[in-house]
Amino acid sequence: MKKLSTVLLMLLLSACANQVQITDSQQTNTTVAQELNRPMYLRGDFTLWDAESHYMLQESKKGVYSVKAKFMTPGKVYEFKLADDAWSKGFNCGYKVQGTLRLNQPQLADCDTVYNYFNFMPKKKGWYKITLDYSDNRSPKVLVTKN
Repeated sequence: MKKLSTVLLMLLLSACANQVQITDSQQTNTTVAQELNRPMYLRGDFTLWDAESHYMLQESKKGVYSVKAKFMTPGKVYEFKLADDAWSKGFNCGYKVQGTLRLNQPQLADCDTVYNYFNFMPKKKGWYKITLDYSDNRSPKVLVTKN
């Protein structure tokens, strides 16, 4: 019995010694930019939440999509989401932490949300660009800039 336990212990130790180890040169920390596989739209109270062709997001660089919108009422709160035409899970982007967007300040988006729409209150009327940075689909971001 003693010999059997010694053999088993030796087998166990040799198995541990032969474990595969990943070296730093084998690991990669790069994130591959993700692309959307369907049209996405800026949908909000100003579109009656419809997917309108002139509010379809266009790819500006790999994984980054944007669209222009004209907000004509300073001080009005505009509510919107970025979503496909069917409000599909994974393609229905609203806020993750905070719904209020501020000019030039990206916010995390949750593309599986049903109700969490963004809101933006322009200080001046004019054209604004709404951008969805989907290059890291685990952490998409939405940004509003003045155009």
